Amino acid sequence: MIFYVPLERIESRYTTHLDLDILSYLQSSNLLYRRIHGLGFKPSPDPPEGCFLNYSYTIKFKMAQLQEIAKLFEDGLVSDGDVFWFSDLWFPGIESIAYMNYFAKKKIKIKGVIHAGSWTDTDFVRGMERWAKCFEDCLFDLVDEVYVGTNFSAQQLIERRLIDPSKVVVTGLPIDSKLPKKLPPKENIVLFNGRLCDEKQPHLFDLLKERVSPLFPDAKFVKTMELGLNREDYIDLLGRAKVCVSYALQENFGYGLIEAALQGCVPVVPDRLSYKEIFKDIFRYSTFKESVDMTVNALRGDVPSTRPKISSNNTIFKRWFL
Repeated sequence: MIFYVPLERIESRYTTHLDLDILSYLQSSNLLYRRIHGLGFKPSPDPPEGCFLNYSYTIKFKMAQLQEIAKLFEDGLVSDGDVFWFSDLWFPGIESIAYMNYFAKKKIKIKGVIHAGSWTDTDFVRGMERWAKCFEDCLFDLVDEVYVGTNFSAQQLIERRLIDPSKVVVTGLPIDSKLPKKLPPKENIVLFNGRLCDEKQPHLFDLLKERVSPLFPDAKFVKTMELGLNREDYIDLLGRAKVCVSYALQENFGYGLIEAALQGCVPVVPDRLSYKEIFKDIFRYSTFKESVDMTVNALRGDVPSTRPKISSNNTIFKRWFL
């Protein structure tokens, strides 16, 4: 049995389609599984500015999941060979599963994805490192396999936390299977689709607008997180935009830029972090001036679109669940 423990669904992030695509795969593969619902399928409130999750709702959601897992142990429904599989292993309560299993004496496994943590220099949880490091080292001692999106992410994790390197598996991460194949006509729209927090440096996008606008008076420069778009309208905007820019100081994978590129946007990304593995060098800049020049060329149509170097969802899911 796979006890699947998802992240809560957040319409403005990737967690809703991640849950839907995982459920679709589990159903189509005829694998025996049970979703740990927590507070059900109701979407989470949008995160406060700069945060990935709504920090209070996510604790309520995870504690409801933990209660559900405790009931499984209480009712004797956990057996040898069962797997507890997490969409995000940064889960306060995994030690409680190990605690219950110690008394139940079952041969279970704990696996799942890790997206980020306090070991990354500019991640917003870095400020929690004094205690989070203890939690993370304990976490990685308890789990059996940790899936990450890129070699960059794996290297940072192995170098900075107590973890057996053989537990860390680079699989890539799945992209929304429902992205439309037919795109609307392109417009002179330049996007910044990162969170509005220091690690994403949105102020540099403002500076980019100052430099590029005089050359393209009709161009629109949009920070998507300011618009409060639903998923459908957000994907439509990606399809109409010509360029998507990142100034991220931290990126372990890059869902936003990858989705934008798959919708025909020219990515303009820094020559660092996970971007070095995902995008060809013609889409990576080393200086701010280069990012300006690349944006200008993209608006002129002088840069080809690109397909990011990513694994198919089916390949990823097979590695995760089989």
